[in-house]
Amino acid sequence: MPSSSRSTTSLSAYQHTLAILTLPKTSTDKIANESILTTSMSQTVNTGKLSIVLRCPDGYSPSISDLRGYVGEIYSLAWDIVLNLKKMDNGDLLDVIVYPHNLPNTAPETWITHRPDLDCICSHDSVIGWSSLGMGSGHNFDHVKGQGVGGLKDYVHAVNNDRDVRGLKKIAAIQPNDWPGEIWTDDSIVFLEDYDGDNNSKAVVNSGEEDEGFLTGGYHVPSSSLYNHVAVGGTFDGMHYGHRKLLTLAVSSVVPNTGLLTIGITKDEMLQQKEFSALIPSLEVRIKGVKDFVGSLAPGMKNRIKIVPIEDKYGPPGAPSNSDVYKEKNDYDALVLSHETLETGRMLNKHRVEALGMSPLTLLCTRRTEAYGMSSTTLRRMKNTTMTIQECTIK
Repeated sequence: MPSSSRSTTSLSAYQHTLAILTLPKTSTDKIANESILTTSMSQTVNTGKLSIVLRCPDGYSPSISDLRGYVGEIYSLAWDIVLNLKKMDNGDLLDVIVYPHNLPNTAPETWITHRPDLDCICSHDSVIGWSSLGMGSGHNFDHVKGQGVGGLKDYVHAVNNDRDVRGLKKIAAIQPNDWPGEIWTDDSIVFLEDYDGDNNSKAVVNSGEEDEGFLTGGYHVPSSSLYNHVAVGGTFDGMHYGHRKLLTLAVSSVVPNTGLLTIGITKDEMLQQKEFSALIPSLEVRIKGVKDFVGSLAPGMKNRIKIVPIEDKYGPPGAPSNSDVYKEKNDYDALVLSHETLETGRMLNKHRVEALGMSPLTLLCTRRTEAYGMSSTTLRRMKNTTMTIQECTIK
């Protein structure tokens, strides 16, 4: 995703970084937190220290179980980022401590800002939401000309004034890379983990009729959360657990009995630039893996699922109806994707509107957890390492 502001500081420049996150209420908040955390960890030396503060947004009174639960998520996310950034020296991890606001007995944020070894604070204006009247957070500080009113820069300036009085060194302010600002403004995006179909203004009721919903095992599924023709695409190399999650969400987004699901699988020719591309199975093998999984997951959808090789950037949803390549009607109304490919989905919608004269798709987005550890690249890297070890053993 495009970045709203990028730090010009070289990577791994600091010994002690303070990352200020928000206690999330939505998937969007979690994606924003990941952006801050990734930037913080990349700018802190391997043997350094990272203090993570979880601020409660204004007007949000979380339960202690919410606080405890998200602490675990942050440590899991930090581990995933550490593996990707290779932030380990001789097996020693970056020193990470999470400080949730309002969790009993944990140190307050001011205790960290008074630490002599603190070098910088990494956050975003919409999270800080700071003013001379106090501290808080809120989206009212986001999308404001000049990067917000009373945001990160002003907060760090106030912290530095306080540190100067105490005889402490000044600290730097770092804005996160790849800030997902567009997510808040695109009405076509629906986060699957946040949406139950009953209380989301982004809902699309397919038939226009009164919402009677469906009953599945006694569970009421609002029809506004289901779609007539859903598309999902990917390489599907190795059918790891992330692929299985994406396909499960796609299956669950289709109207029962009549809805259709098209699964696009990238052709071999489009994968030559991927890391360890020689280890990617052939299209035929990848198609079989997808067929086996969805056949076991949703056997009743056998005649309503179509698997299509993808030959270009957008696949069937980006082609005219009955095109020479895909030869089918372009009647899609939703696309399931992870937040890492959200920008491609937004570009597809722009292409549909401007080039094809079609309506934009509803982008059914899932936040990808363990993004670095649970990936096809990681699997191929492991296979390559195993093959290298075997070759050395034989020699």
